[in-house]
Amino acid sequence: MGLFGKSDPEPAIVAGVTLRCEICKFDRFHHRNAQLHGAVASFFDLECADCYVCAHCGYIHWFLPVD
Repeated sequence: MGLFGKSDPEPAIVAGVTLRCEICKFDRFHHRNAQLHGAVASFFDLECADCYVCAHCGYIHWFLPVD
């Protein structure tokens, strides 16, 4: 079993754009929702984020929800 319970990484689309890793330019990712904790996150109502982990180098791309 792979990272986060998925065996195969997948392409990711964020805001209508195909995501490529900022570090190694790979195009396959493991997706995970992350819970943010703390007073600042609660104040700005940013208590969760989407994370895409590059399947090649492991760099984590964080995206906050946009309304």
